[in-house]
Amino acid sequence: MTRHSQRHRTTTLPFSYREKGVDFGLDSYTVDDGERTAIQLNPSQTEINLASAVSSSASSDESDWDTITLHGKLRLPEETVQAVFPKDERSEPPAKLYVTIRCHETIYRDREVISETPTTPGEYDVELEIPKRTVRGTVELRPYLVRTETRSGEEPNDYADQKNFRVASGTLYYVEVDRYEGEERAAINGERVRFSQNAHLPDGNKLYYLDFRNESRPKLWINSDHPRIAEVLQSRGSVGAEARMRDVILDQVSYGVWVQLLVRAGSAVDVESEVEHEWQEMVLETFARNLYDTNNVSEATRRLKEDLSDLETLPHVIQRIDSELQEYIDPREQLIHLMEEGLQI
Repeated sequence: MTRHSQRHRTTTLPFSYREKGVDFGLDSYTVDDGERTAIQLNPSQTEINLASAVSSSASSDESDWDTITLHGKLRLPEETVQAVFPKDERSEPPAKLYVTIRCHETIYRDREVISETPTTPGEYDVELEIPKRTVRGTVELRPYLVRTETRSGEEPNDYADQKNFRVASGTLYYVEVDRYEGEERAAINGERVRFSQNAHLPDGNKLYYLDFRNESRPKLWINSDHPRIAEVLQSRGSVGAEARMRDVILDQVSYGVWVQLLVRAGSAVDVESEVEHEWQEMVLETFARNLYDTNNVSEATRRLKEDLSDLETLPHVIQRIDSELQEYIDPREQLIHLMEEGLQI
């Protein structure tokens, strides 16, 4: 089944935005250090099944692969730049171009920056690495053009004027990387269960619970005592009210989960700026450098450990974590989608 992209967003954004303003195409993939293999797509096809191909490319079975690398192109048309930037910015648009990588099963999000500011019209090579330890099932990929500077001292107009505002996007691809059935292997595994029937889970109307009884592999439990919410979370569509509600709920859950994981991982950093478990390493690699504006992971993790251990710096680092997660999750985007669905009712 092919998922159709959502309609052009014009109803709620107060500035010019191009839903299909970036051309995105995937043409091939590699498994670990293997040979590059072409991806054959029909026109408008957005679902890519690599599960069988990945398992056959691994040396013996599908558990042997470590990384899938997807290759393709991004093209930023001149007309998109003209539509979303004022005339005096079009020669050197204050924008970056990146592709988001999202996996609902493991609540994993990342982004690969394709072009730093200024990003001018043209074609860009894309290379997206998907580590097995961070994903499970289906991975979603989507490109965005994002403003990188705040435009001050100007009268209100039809253009975005704030840093980090997304001004254009492109095709959303769904890449199935495995159909793994067996021992849990995701860094953060999730499962739906009735909290009321399990003594180790909290009482009341909790929506979710992050279980650290096994510190090496935390587990996320979703409370199926709320059947309507559980039903929405099982929705696999990309458009419609249920899909929008699902994404908003997942954003809410993932925010709370990431806060816990980041604080717990930061608190576990040792004197050598290292951690014991794979999930801790993944969390720190994803967030720590941005928290401290450095490319040195060891320095960032050391500073995070110190700030979390000091009562004077603790409130400030929590504030930085909140700011980073708001940018990382970008809950505004899914809320806008949901509000747009509501305007059609």
